[in-house]
Amino acid sequence: MFTLLSVMCIGCERSSFDVNNPDVEEFVKQLKNGTYDRYEWTEDGERLWTIMPSFSKEDVPALISLSEDTDLVTPCHHFPVNPVSSMWPYRVVDGKDCIMLGEYLLWCAEAVLEGRDFASLNPVLINVNDNPVHRLSGTEILSVREIYQAWWDQNGHLDDPATLPLDGTGYQWH
Repeated sequence: MFTLLSVMCIGCERSSFDVNNPDVEEFVKQLKNGTYDRYEWTEDGERLWTIMPSFSKEDVPALISLSEDTDLVTPCHHFPVNPVSSMWPYRVVDGKDCIMLGEYLLWCAEAVLEGRDFASLNPVLINVNDNPVHRLSGTEILSVREIYQAWWDQNGHLDDPATLPLDGTGYQWH
């Protein structure tokens, strides 16, 4: 009986995702299946917001690569977003809040490249030359992904690149 209970408890153990040394593929898997559960807590044990993993420059290629997934993920309350933003960071599709995974992962990559926790207040890309209130489509996100990939191929080896991927493109983080 004791052995059976021990085996069952091991199977029920929380994931061991380390926000200080994150595995990008595991993070994406948890975002997609709704199991990412690293939160900031008050002293009284109340949940505040989801913690953004501490991605590093070494994680950027994986973030860019995995951003080819433009699935709309719902529910998305478990996505780490900037806690100081007062804007609603989600898309509403068919009455459901969702986040486009590829756009979100590019936002994570941009934050690393800028040396910040968050690239902007919200994981929302806009084209200021087109319609700055329009959310980009999956096809447009894939085009922006190509910009990030080309920038990384040219500048990823540099310690202090002179530009960022979206400089001069008309795209920016909102």
